Amino acid sequence: MTSGGRRFGAGTDVTASQFTTCELAWTVAAGDATAIPRLLRDLHPLVTGYFRARAKAAGGTFAEADRLAPAACRAILADLAAPTGADRPFLRLAYTVVSGAADAEFVSPESVPLTRLQQEILILRTIVGLDSRQTAVALAVAPGRVGIEQHAALSSLRAA
Repeated sequence: MTSGGRRFGAGTDVTASQFTTCELAWTVAAGDATAIPRLLRDLHPLVTGYFRARAKAAGGTFAEADRLAPAACRAILADLAAPTGADRPFLRLAYTVVSGAADAEFVSPESVPLTRLQQEILILRTIVGLDSRQTAVALAVAPGRVGIEQHAALSSLRAA
């Protein structure tokens, strides 16, 4: 099966339960509606965790964050279904949708000793659970920069 030049499951009988979240996303983008419930089951906790981290940093509540998560998941599905949805990495697409919604809802205080990039790296690495390569894809930065910025962020927090 291919989608937008991405191959997965070629030559094997692969069920949706064996796909990673990104592979499920490309399956949905290719038109397989049966993968949508599994994708949402995998995606919703990650999106909720991101929103909760952003809400907490801005003095918001978990209830506000939880209210945004379903709408963000629907927006991600809509972007996947768009003609250009499969033209960029899924992590980047999902992060763009979710961070845009969080930016509209939550404003971080200016007293935070971290840059916005450092805050995002810490949220994606520690709360959402992405590895450094996945974080780099989501943020459209070099993988090495993720490590450098994470180190600088942790050093700043220790000093504060």
